[in-house]
Amino acid sequence: MLQTIVRYAIALALFLPSLVWAQESKPLKLDELISEALRNNPQLRAGRNQTAAAKTKVSQATSWDALQVGVELFQTPIQSFPNPFKNGMETDYFVQQMFPFPGKLSAMGSMAENNAKMVDQGYRGLERKVLRDLKSAYYELYLVQRKIQINGENQELMRRFVEIASKQYEVGMGKQQDILRAQTELSTLVNVGLNLQKEKQVVESMINTLVSRSPDTPLGYVPDIEADVPRWTLDQLRPLALESRPELKAMNFGIDMNKAELSLSKREYYPDLMARVMYKDMAMTGNDFWSVMIGVSIPLAPWSSGKYTSKVEENQLNIQKSEDEYASMRNMTLFEVQDALVKVQTNQNLVVLYKNTVIPQAEQTLQSTIASYQTGKTEFLMLIDAYRMVLMSKLDYYMSVMSYMASQAALEQSVGMNINEIVDKVR
Repeated sequence: MLQTIVRYAIALALFLPSLVWAQESKPLKLDELISEALRNNPQLRAGRNQTAAAKTKVSQATSWDALQVGVELFQTPIQSFPNPFKNGMETDYFVQQMFPFPGKLSAMGSMAENNAKMVDQGYRGLERKVLRDLKSAYYELYLVQRKIQINGENQELMRRFVEIASKQYEVGMGKQQDILRAQTELSTLVNVGLNLQKEKQVVESMINTLVSRSPDTPLGYVPDIEADVPRWTLDQLRPLALESRPELKAMNFGIDMNKAELSLSKREYYPDLMARVMYKDMAMTGNDFWSVMIGVSIPLAPWSSGKYTSKVEENQLNIQKSEDEYASMRNMTLFEVQDALVKVQTNQNLVVLYKNTVIPQAEQTLQSTIASYQTGKTEFLMLIDAYRMVLMSKLDYYMSVMSYMASQAALEQSVGMNINEIVDKVR
């Protein structure tokens, strides 16, 4: 019964990879995914629209209030309806315009302009975050696909172990439990393979979501990754991060915006002017004439002065708050750069160690153990242990590659520049 189950599971495990091979035969290129995400990601599209909307506020803030034009009718008889100009005693035509105190519009324009720049840098920061998420998902897909590949290779190896154990049992040099142990190990591998297929579907769905595709869109095969990042120091990356990190730039523009608002609130102490020119049509006398009116607001009236003084105080506190937030973000940026740099270097060392030392040694040990078992010089459990050592070393290698590339993406986000840009700057 156990052998029947094993054969069925093996057939299923071999059938599933053939279904996805046609989908995965085409290489999945990260550059193409990045271009598609920048073009189609809904969050980024919304961010671009928000930035464009913020830029339109600059001309709104620096424009005067609309000119007012009106007509006033005096002592018009009801009998004149629907013609109000008929038989009226007086008709006044006027034009009225508000004139803000000099400097107010420029301060409002500076506020709007810095706000637009702040929103734009916020979009740049969002762009970096989306690209980091996309790259992390891409490298995670790389890891899952390599796990599936290793799982298939290990199934083939375990079937070989079943054959070896069976032959050893037939010639009286092995035990039946060795065969059963190998078959159980093969069944476990088949089950792991099925779970890995589900895990791959989840990662593919994440990538498709980030590039605004249908979640079940099939993706290709992630090529082998051979990347090498220069061994930078924190002193080299620190000034780049402080200069280029979008979040820091956004906070700087926020400080400038608050300063412009403070300047505007101080100018609110000065009066705005209102000018009105009127032509009076005196129908009954024929003595038409012009009149001019000038109005001035009085911000420092006792019943309104608190509004303006409190606004100045509020803006001063907002500047202090934004400066403190900038200092906090600056510290966080330096920490993130250092953390990402340490992870890049650590994972880089692990990649080299597993590739050049651990995996070759584990494979040599496995081949030696297979030969010893075939000659009856070692137990089957030693063979299983050697096999598991190869399995774990390969999985650890691909895990370190994935972590290495993901830490590079984190470094790019923390500095605010991609790897190639950092290389150009550090030269």
